Amino acid sequence: MKHPYLISIFLILSLPSHAQDYFNLDAITTAGLYSGSESPFWMHTNRRGRVDEKTFYSGLLSGSAIFYIDDTRSFQFVGGLLYKDGYDDGLIIDEAYFSYVSPKIRVDIGKRQRKDLYQGLSVSNESILWSLNASPFPGILIETVDPIFINFKDYGLGFRFSVGEYLLDDDRYIDSPRLHHKSAHLVYRNRRNFEISLGLQQFVQWAGDSEEFGRLPQTWRDYGSVITGRAGIDDVEGQEINALGNQIGSYELKAKSKINDLDVEFFYNHIFEDGSGLKMGNLPDGRYGIYIEDNRDTFWGKDWVKAFIYEFHYTKNQSRSRKSSNRDGSDDYFNNNLYKSGWTYQNLVIGNPFILTTEERYRIGVNIVTAHHIGISGEAFDLPYKALLSYRKNYGRKDIFFDITQQVISSYVEVELMKGDYNLSAFFASDIKNVDQSNVGAGLKFSKSLF
Repeated sequence: MKHPYLISIFLILSLPSHAQDYFNLDAITTAGLYSGSESPFWMHTNRRGRVDEKTFYSGLLSGSAIFYIDDTRSFQFVGGLLYKDGYDDGLIIDEAYFSYVSPKIRVDIGKRQRKDLYQGLSVSNESILWSLNASPFPGILIETVDPIFINFKDYGLGFRFSVGEYLLDDDRYIDSPRLHHKSAHLVYRNRRNFEISLGLQQFVQWAGDSEEFGRLPQTWRDYGSVITGRAGIDDVEGQEINALGNQIGSYELKAKSKINDLDVEFFYNHIFEDGSGLKMGNLPDGRYGIYIEDNRDTFWGKDWVKAFIYEFHYTKNQSRSRKSSNRDGSDDYFNNNLYKSGWTYQNLVIGNPFILTTEERYRIGVNIVTAHHIGISGEAFDLPYKALLSYRKNYGRKDIFFDITQQVISSYVEVELMKGDYNLSAFFASDIKNVDQSNVGAGLKFSKSLF
């Protein structure tokens, strides 16, 4: 636990109440049981690092304060302490950050949990690279809140962007590497609520200290190579031939509009890790989906279904050569020869959670996957609910293919039993596998706003 985070949380919670425009303190506890050695997939997936595969209990205390500069701008202070059992038993920092927020630009400093989109129904939230599966990492982020349009109105041609610099401060193969992030999207919106955006995201793990190679490239000149995606001067004994550090990115296409009073969104993410992926030589790898949300008072006379999502995830190509079996140009998604902990943080996958770590949680163990996923939310018999159902095939990873393809059906149902001064939900999850024993689990989630 880092002392600056403890100090930040103490300052947040000790601010004088008369000086605050808004302040709240929430407590959330979750407890569950499961039949297997680890909980079913959807009991521990996309939980923001607040539970892991062996967690039975977790408790979160979080507070926030907002100070308004004027009607549209504010300063925000947020902190949260988490206790959980499991692989990493103990008290940890869930988040601790300071933000400046305006109608168009937001600046975050610290560890900030990201917004849950699509009513929590998606596998990887907004990006195949950055889901809600792992804890947030500490750093600084500058991003647009809404698109900035060239005509300075709320429609026309515009853009969105984000730039972030982070430190991966967990226990990993390369000690204390840095993480560079940037994204840029062109956006077109008309006056009839049709919007389409096209852009890309890039992440680069770089710098840090290696027991084998010593201090890795981390000068300002190296940082220039990180930003531009070029190879460094020193490729660390042949470990960074294509580009400096562990570089990963995605093209992102999104189109949304209203169709018959329903909000409809189509999206596609294309993953790349090197030049072949940049040229889309790994098609059809990526994430495809549609999201439908009904914000009317009723749907078919009832609120049975308020939101629906379907996603298809495919990562079988990985730029494998189709011309010669003697040439190996294939990718190894979320893995890296030098940064062997891969695209993980605190032993949890940062991106698409259908990509799995090894049993030792050391690095990526499964990244050749096809998966179908459905999520539904609504209200049945006056009880709000959320349901998830996924079917996936795990083939292994580069040079390590399973003798028998693992087929898994994972389900999850959460029902809100009580809402008001106290909030209580019950959940049930299961995994049905073709090669291993099936697994079921259930639990309760309780939350209360203290003030």
